[in-house]
Amino acid sequence: MDSLYLAQLMMYLVLMVAIIAYATLDGFDLGVGCLHLFARTDHTRRIMINAIGPVWDGNSTWMVIGSGVLFAAFPKAFSILAPALYTPLMLMLFGFMLRAAAIEFRSKDKSVRWRSFWDIAFFTASLILALIMGLILGNLIQGMPVNIQGEIEGGLTALITPYTLTIMLLGLSCFTMHGSLYVLMKTEGAFHDQVRKWTWVTIPFFLIMWLAATVMTILTQYHMIQTFLNRPYLALMPLCTLLAIGAVPYFIYKEKDLKAFLGSCLSILSLLSLFLLGTFPYIMKSTIDPHASLTLMNSAVSESSLWILVAFSLTGVPLSFFYFPYVYRIFKGKVKIDHMSY
Repeated sequence: MDSLYLAQLMMYLVLMVAIIAYATLDGFDLGVGCLHLFARTDHTRRIMINAIGPVWDGNSTWMVIGSGVLFAAFPKAFSILAPALYTPLMLMLFGFMLRAAAIEFRSKDKSVRWRSFWDIAFFTASLILALIMGLILGNLIQGMPVNIQGEIEGGLTALITPYTLTIMLLGLSCFTMHGSLYVLMKTEGAFHDQVRKWTWVTIPFFLIMWLAATVMTILTQYHMIQTFLNRPYLALMPLCTLLAIGAVPYFIYKEKDLKAFLGSCLSILSLLSLFLLGTFPYIMKSTIDPHASLTLMNSAVSESSLWILVAFSLTGVPLSFFYFPYVYRIFKGKVKIDHMSY
């Protein structure tokens, strides 16, 4: 393995780590937002917001890291994906801004109309983000109709197919399950019992969408399973995914909420690892011209620039893995509403 390819591979892995960390951490924030309107009282809605209040903004930094790595290490991929996914990305930016405003502004006034408006905004922003992320992931799996000039053919409608819609719903179902498990872990009393009922809706929803997405991937996305057929030892990954997903309903049945949430975290990690293995070394695969496809090799910057980025990544990213456990340790336990709460 030459040094150029090693640097490209390391930055590609940093990009994938950022994506997986974002989906795992901010995923439950989005799930809480998607479930927010199902809480009927102001008190329970405040509990849900305060469950994610200390961590949601920190969780979002992984998206910044991932976007920064894509821009700095793989600028060609960034320059093509940004215009090709312009509308979905603009909707995501709108969702991020609306969600932040909703969380911060909701409790600034006790008016019922004021709080209802921001409750709807929080739900809408979370729903947009969950759906758009699934849509983008589906297009990265199946490939996009990008020509050699880097232009998408067919416009926005070309991004919407039965497969991408399935992955979009899979993303929504995964995040709502993840969010319900997190709220379950952070609540007590009558609201805790209510949230437990939610989990018995969100978990089957996820299982149905996961099964549908798996079947469609096997039948229509041969390149995603070719890696595992060529390397039988990688079959351990689908097995690990199956075990992680199965652990969620098992531990919910046993009323071991923390273990169920950790099973959900492992499910997301495993599913995105399958995505990484199935699409490697592609960042974006063209469905109309193989020469227009982007890989970690043909879209990266120069070797010297890559090694500078590797040096920064090896100092900055590991610090995050110390910071986040520290924050979660400080804010562990059940949510209590007081005068300092959102």
